[in-house]
Amino acid sequence: MLAAALGLAQPVALAQYSNLPRLGDAAADELSPALERRIGEQIIREMRRERAVADDAEANDWLNAFAARLAATEAARGHSLELFLVSDPTLNAFAMPGGFIGVHSGLIVAAQSESELASVIAHEIAHVTQRHIARMLAQQGQTSVIMLATMVLAALAASSNPQAAAGVASLGGTFAQQQMLGFSRDAEREADRLGLDMLEGAGFDTNGMVGLLTRLQSTNRMYETGAPDYLRSHPITSERIADVQNRLRETRYRQRPDSIEFRLIQARLRALTDTDPTALRQAAARFERQLRDRTIDAAAGWFGLAAIRHAQRDPAGARKALDEVRALTGAHPFVERLAAQVELDDGKPERALAIASAALASNPGSTALIQLKARALLARGDDREAADFLSEVLRTRRGDPELFRLQAEAWSRLGDDARAHRAAAEQFALLGGLPAAIEQLRRARQAGTLDFYTGSQVDARLRELQAEYLQEQQDRKQMGGR
Repeated sequence: MLAAALGLAQPVALAQYSNLPRLGDAAADELSPALERRIGEQIIREMRRERAVADDAEANDWLNAFAARLAATEAARGHSLELFLVSDPTLNAFAMPGGFIGVHSGLIVAAQSESELASVIAHEIAHVTQRHIARMLAQQGQTSVIMLATMVLAALAASSNPQAAAGVASLGGTFAQQQMLGFSRDAEREADRLGLDMLEGAGFDTNGMVGLLTRLQSTNRMYETGAPDYLRSHPITSERIADVQNRLRETRYRQRPDSIEFRLIQARLRALTDTDPTALRQAAARFERQLRDRTIDAAAGWFGLAAIRHAQRDPAGARKALDEVRALTGAHPFVERLAAQVELDDGKPERALAIASAALASNPGSTALIQLKARALLARGDDREAADFLSEVLRTRRGDPELFRLQAEAWSRLGDDARAHRAAAEQFALLGGLPAAIEQLRRARQAGTLDFYTGSQVDARLRELQAEYLQEQQDRKQMGGR
């Protein structure tokens, strides 16, 4: 949906890779990286406000670690990226200004190999590294910046109110959209070429790209009306596939087995595509049948079944399935995270804390395990320990609104309203609620319990958020006047 709204990629016949221009080398300087980042952050705030960004710390951490391997290659080195999951069963991925890349859960589920998924993500990273979006916006001027935000908002609104979406989208204009589509032809060629370079440099199977393109082309022929979102925004042509195949003749074939992380994440997302009770029963039966017939990787099959049993509020069934996974994978952090969640939801915070703490000691970067440890501490009544733990974590990890929410809860329980309001302000700011964040900081000041140094920090942050909100209001006013 969002990729179609952004309109960044409409490929036509592809030229030889050796003759492709490097679009990222020209014209993009008219739009500074700082401004491009601000635009992306504004759109992300809108998406969080509309709950379009999945609250799945484990998947988001994994996506960013996965993309980091691609971004470390020569073709992408030195660029700031932030990937996030969109809980949507459709097959889609999209790049936005400022290095933000969204990946639909449906794309992860549909990928037949890790290298196939990598080929899509590498393609989107190439749009970022070559600053295709910045070039597009620079060519069209500030009007297109406003139009871009408008089109994203329209796409988000369409999920709940198509009539409202039509009204918002009318602000965009056909001419600007045509300008984007004309620019995207060369951009798509370059994204294919650089994406293959990233796949090869990161050690993925480059045949994953042509395999995915071929399968998508076959899928597209089955649709008489309305192709999947990714096919509409990234049309697949025989010439495009042939061009990628020609490129692959110059590379060495490298078979790469899927990582355990990919298999487990994919199994969990597949298991929980639909959490309706009937759908969960059907999914459980499917996993059980595949395990019995040995048509699924055993660790992934048992992990998917454990996720379903947990969703069905069957802790005994979840524990049994997790024991099977552990026998195959050992104490993998994904497995331990789910195990701790099962214990916490079953009213056993002591066991949840022990599992989460042990797993976190070996995997200190896991946001999902950090969240679980904090929740277990709060469930056990260790409010001071939870507050201190979160304060230490948030010194370096300030991009997760859930951590600030947990910190606000811990300080509130301890009766420290000023610090509770301050933490809540950061949570609301990350979720796109700037007025609520500003109000929380005002309440923190009014509490009268902050020392001089902390009070000065709150004042500085209040001025910063007020300036951001004023800019946001000016942007909205400008959008409404066009």
